[in-house]
Amino acid sequence: MGIFFALSLVLIFSFTINFCVVTSSESYFCKNIHCSTLENRICTNYLLWTLTGTRKSQCFLKCLHENERCQSVFYNEISMKCQGHSSVLMSQDNCLVEEGTMYYYKCTAARRPINCQEILCSGHTSTGIYSIYPDQNSSGVSVRCDMETDGGGWTVFQRRVDGSVDFYRKWADYKSGFGNANTEHWLGLDDIHKLTAQGNKTLRVDLITPWPSQQSAYASYSSFTVGNETSKYLLRVDGYSGNAGDSMTYHSNMMFSTQDNDNDLYSGNCAMIYQSAWWYRACHTSHLNGIYGSTISGHGIHWKTLSGQNVSMTYTEMKMK
Repeated sequence: MGIFFALSLVLIFSFTINFCVVTSSESYFCKNIHCSTLENRICTNYLLWTLTGTRKSQCFLKCLHENERCQSVFYNEISMKCQGHSSVLMSQDNCLVEEGTMYYYKCTAARRPINCQEILCSGHTSTGIYSIYPDQNSSGVSVRCDMETDGGGWTVFQRRVDGSVDFYRKWADYKSGFGNANTEHWLGLDDIHKLTAQGNKTLRVDLITPWPSQQSAYASYSSFTVGNETSKYLLRVDGYSGNAGDSMTYHSNMMFSTQDNDNDLYSGNCAMIYQSAWWYRACHTSHLNGIYGSTISGHGIHWKTLSGQNVSMTYTEMKMK
């Protein structure tokens, strides 16, 4: 009787300890409850190890025991598969669909948002100015996040609203960015490149024509990348949809040009002729960095397929997600 009672105490005590460990281990991990972009996905970036036939608590404990080496895990409730990763993953790059998988990260792990989609996923649903960290190694950069249009999560990298900022600038300014994210703004080609390098991005261009029509229109491109400075910030854009017409594909595979760095195909310098900077070919069908309010043909803020080259937009936003 005494032996049975003692064994019972041991078993109860053991169960209690295990239960506490399970609760404790799970409390160290968080998952994105607002828009889990990695739900039902399995990824290979920063992969440390894979375990099979393991409980979720064991999966978490394995990651916790590795201290700083393991930062996040995938766990599949159906197959009981666990994957440990050395970083907090921010995108679906190198990921495959796998039903039943959830992604968890250590709540103490740094989760500095790399774009506005990450900010939306953290629960911020109001359009406004936020800090993002495009490559996780940089200091923060202030951007406008559009949290309302087409599902939200758009990182705005160009904005024209009132002509308060001069967009006829040199290479250095377009490289680093200028203006005010609250009003008129160019994010900077270096950061635009970093954002598109995170994985496949969709480009959206919102436009408003001047009075009296004041027509709102948009163009969307399902594939959008901007290269690094070595490539002269080469633009690649494809997959048009929308109601503004396609005025951007003409500029695909073109390098960026400014008044002091001419990379277009024209015999002259398009940036100097039209007093702006853009991915000119010879020269343009879209011209969103043009002179605000200009009625001189080709000099204003144009989207040719919407209103020709003599009508200058009163509002533009270029954004990606």
